[in-house]
Amino acid sequence: SATYTVTATNTGGSTTADVTIVVNDVAPSSLTYSPNTFTLTKGTAMTTVTPTASGGPVTSWSVSPSLPSGLSLDSSTGAISGTPSAVTSSATYTITASNTGGSTTADVTIVVNDAVPNIDYSQTSLTLTKDTAMSTLSPTSTGGTVVSWSVSPSLPAGLSLDSSTGAISGTPSAVTSSATYTVTATNTGGTDTVTLTIVVNDVAPSSLTYSPNSFTLTKGTAMTTVTPTASGGTITSWSVSPSLPAGLSLDSSTGAISGTPTAITSSSSYTVTATNTGGSTTASVTIVVNDVAPSSVAYSQNSYTLTKGTAMTTITPTSSGGTVTSWTVSPSLPAGLSLDSS
Repeated sequence: SATYTVTATNTGGSTTADVTIVVNDVAPSSLTYSPNTFTLTKGTAMTTVTPTASGGPVTSWSVSPSLPSGLSLDSSTGAISGTPSAVTSSATYTITASNTGGSTTADVTIVVNDAVPNIDYSQTSLTLTKDTAMSTLSPTSTGGTVVSWSVSPSLPAGLSLDSSTGAISGTPSAVTSSATYTVTATNTGGTDTVTLTIVVNDVAPSSLTYSPNSFTLTKGTAMTTVTPTASGGTITSWSVSPSLPAGLSLDSSTGAISGTPTAITSSSSYTVTATNTGGSTTASVTIVVNDVAPSSVAYSQNSYTLTKGTAMTTITPTSSGGTVTSWTVSPSLPAGLSLDSS
């Protein structure tokens, strides 16, 4: 702006007038940012975006509201640049380019997401015991702040995932076979996952007892079934070593010993093992199988009149019951006679 004095003159004299003149630039127009929508990540520098505009040169730049923390508007070029330092929800920012002739505006949309989570657990394989509290397992996170946690499928009964910390804790209440569970950590930047393997075993069986634990059985005679007692978790399988005497069996559901022995067996110790997913326990039993006692031993005659020096006719007995394994006579037979021991 300047003042100019105009003088009008003739032979009689002159007069003046003042005028003020200002010459403005052509107003800026067609202000454009390309792109005009920015999805940024906290802590990561954005690519500088410089606008284009028509009209006269832009002499000043402004933005309303203020750009997200860490970003700036270049006062000479209108470029937007910087490293966002805070998570910011999506918002519209109006940038104004001005000169002496006027101004023009352009809107840009900016959202600043957090860095993607980066999580881990110190253990990814857990072997737990029913009704025994697990040690709380807390994750570490080196990425952006996690805002929500989830797990799929649901954790075994009695366990839970803390929705604010991602910690897994609790007391498992049911035996659960080995399975994989995917924990997901989420924030505005995205998600990260960790796969955990969890198995919940039963309490190991204990205090396995047979009463009685020593059996004197008779070949061909059924024994009285003996069912054991045990503490701890539910037993899922039974075994015995060595194999029981012929004719006897171990019930695969109850551990009961029963049957009718079919062979004479010398006294031996047998180890019965009761097992479930938590472990096993053992008990020893002693079994001997005797033969049926011999009965009804008879000779064809039970009175003999012999002559000294004359051989008698051999007399062989008959017997019922079990096989005779030895023969004796009392008192000793007369001199010259013998009892065959077999």
